[in-house]
This record gives sequence, structure tokens and C-alpha cells, in this order.
Amino acid sequence: MIEKAISSLKAGKPLLIFDSKDREGETDIVFPSQFINSDIIRFMRKMGGGLICTTLKEADARRIGLPFIEDFFRQHLDFNHKVFDNSDLRYDRNSSFSVTINHRNTFTGIPDRDRSLTIASFANFLGRLSQFDGNVQEEFSREFRIPGHVILIIARDGYFEKRRGHTELSTYLVERAGLIPSATIVEMLDDSGYSLPENKARKFAAENSLTFIEGEDIIASWLNDKGNGYGGLRHIASGTHSLSY
Repeated sequence: MIEKAISSLKAGKPLLIFDSKDREGETDIVFPSQFINSDIIRFMRKMGGGLICTTLKEADARRIGLPFIEDFFRQHLDFNHKVFDNSDLRYDRNSSFSVTINHRNTFTGIPDRDRSLTIASFANFLGRLSQFDGNVQEEFSREFRIPGHVILIIARDGYFEKRRGHTELSTYLVERAGLIPSATIVEMLDDSGYSLPENKARKFAAENSLTFIEGEDIIASWLNDKGNGYGGLRHIASGTHSLSY
């Protein structure tokens, strides 16, 4: 199933990832960010309906200077930190949200063409990070402005050692496929007012010849991955591996 999912990503086809029944219990539509265009954004907002977000690795976020938004708010909002109490967060310990961006050549930033320009350009920027000799933040500022209409989310270092959300699941798979390590994802919603049930998501995948994969299968594959994304075997051997559910 992993190889089928990777083949779909390499071909620029949408992939459906179900995290798990004991987490969000949600299915996300996933595309490699480097392949995003206006038709794909239209498909995601119509067939998904949730928040369209674009991922990046924590190491890349650090190099650019993009924070986890909860860390930024803790530093700049005076709420005596009570508003940041996430002990009632039911599906995880931490959020993956970062800042929002627009490409400088967009107008409002929200139409399909604007968002696709921002996302594809951002993926291209990530792909060029190793080539920058000067100030990365200066280069970033030439292309993008903050705030904007594309929501960035950060996949935590070590992937599933710390978190096993769609942010990590999708970014890991895209990296494993040998693509620029950024995925664009959206939750699938149901007309009932809740997330699309797993059985309906599976039916959608079957009817549209799309690959459906569960988070546990991705994590199981990662545990034996010695190459991409801090391969799990190294951490198990050193006795430091643990999964945060």
C-alpha cells in the first residue's frame, strides 16, 4: 500500500489519508505542493471542504524563521497564558499551525489561482533552500508577505516520535516519494455537519480510482525506514523512540 501511495504522489494524483479512529478520525485529501495548480485547489475545496493547508518540515521552518503560531502567541499575547491551556485538546498535545502567507503577485490571495500560485511558489522556494548563499529571510520576503490566505503547518522533527497528525503523515510520504517535502492537504467534511466518515471516504476513493491509506500503515513503514525522515530503526536502537498518540 505504501508503494501504491508513493506512486500516486509521484504521478501528481490525490491521495486520501485516514489518521486513525483514536485520533481525529478524519480523512484528508493530499497533494504534493509542487504539483498544485488552480484545478487542484478547486477540487480540494469542493471535494474536501475543510481548511486547505500547506506543510513544511520543522528544519525548513527554522531556516526560514517561521514559528509555530502558538509559540508566537505565547510570546506576544498577554493572557497570563491561560488562553494557551490545551489540556482539553482531544486529538493531540500540540497544534502544527504556523503563519499564513500570500505570494506578492496575488491580488486578494484567496481565489484558486492566487492560492495555487502561493503554494506552488512556496514549494519551489523550499526546493531552492540549499542554494541560498545570503539571508534566507530576505529571499523569502521578496516573494511572500505575511499574513495571507495560505495556512502553513509544520511537521515536527522526528515525524512520528512527537506527533502523528496529517501534517506529519503527508509530509513524510511526500519526502519518501523523493519530492519537495511539502504537502497540501484538506479535511473531507460531510453534509451532516461533521467530518466525512471513514466508510464514505473509502467509497469516494474507490469511485474515483484514488489511493486510500491509513496512518498506522504509514507509521509502520516509517519504523523500518533507514533513509527518509529520521528513520525509525535508528531511534529504536538507541532506546529513544516513542510514539505520541
